[in-house]
Amino acid sequence: MRFSTRRILPKPRRERSCLSDGSKFAALPVRYLHSSSCRHLTGIDISDCPRLFRSMTYYELAFKLQHDCPYCNFSRDHPSAVISHWCNWSRDVLEITHGGPKSTREQLALRQMLKNIGSKVIRTSRAASNLQVVLQHCACDKLPPPTLPTIEKRNCLNLQPMIYTGGYEWYRVMAFSERDMKQLFRDLERHCTVEVTSRRSVSEESIHTDSLVSTASLLGGLTRKQANALLVALDNGYFNLPRSATAVELAQRLGVPRTSFVDHLRKAQNKIIRGVGPYLRLRPAEA
Repeated sequence: MRFSTRRILPKPRRERSCLSDGSKFAALPVRYLHSSSCRHLTGIDISDCPRLFRSMTYYELAFKLQHDCPYCNFSRDHPSAVISHWCNWSRDVLEITHGGPKSTREQLALRQMLKNIGSKVIRTSRAASNLQVVLQHCACDKLPPPTLPTIEKRNCLNLQPMIYTGGYEWYRVMAFSERDMKQLFRDLERHCTVEVTSRRSVSEESIHTDSLVSTASLLGGLTRKQANALLVALDNGYFNLPRSATAVELAQRLGVPRTSFVDHLRKAQNKIIRGVGPYLRLRPAEA
């Protein structure tokens, strides 16, 4: 009697998997569901499971919140200061910008804020109007309530930097399901006063074209007076239809002649429009 030496391989076992929002993939072979296998998928493999790689609807959110923390408290006590915060869970980088010359009192308050954070300062760099600080250890999970860990706990992506100014923290976040978005705000509102400033849902095949825009290319050329004129016009409804304020009223608010205010505003608009131009050209034309 002769026996065959050919091995008979079992068929791939099929199982189901769920996304965080509860939606299910089609039944797929197990080899598609393990990271060690997915790293070696070929074009033929991908074509066999078209629902594994599909476009999704995500939500881009901007919101501000107010609570008791060293950053918020400092920005509330010093309204002209703006703190930009980057974190990679190992180091914290702070850029502290101040509108005018710093007094001794403000310098002492800044030192106290850094002390209250509870992480050693390993590097500082000073410029004319800003101070850059590198902290040895990330302090995001030490400051109550831990906002950034809450964002990541709900499967959301924080688009850095976080901004602290006027007693508020400002965030831009991407959520990949409506359920995660609702749970995020439910968690935050237990400890903070939260106000959503913008929300939009986007159905795109690529997040890159929607979220990665260089702020330096858009805003880097603005002078302090031009940026201030633009913010005052925006905050007081100058760009509303119909307008809620006139150039004369805004100039009086700033204590400058109308012609100076209009000149700063037009120069700011011109620089921003020129900065936006390259990104507009990348956008595909619509029929």
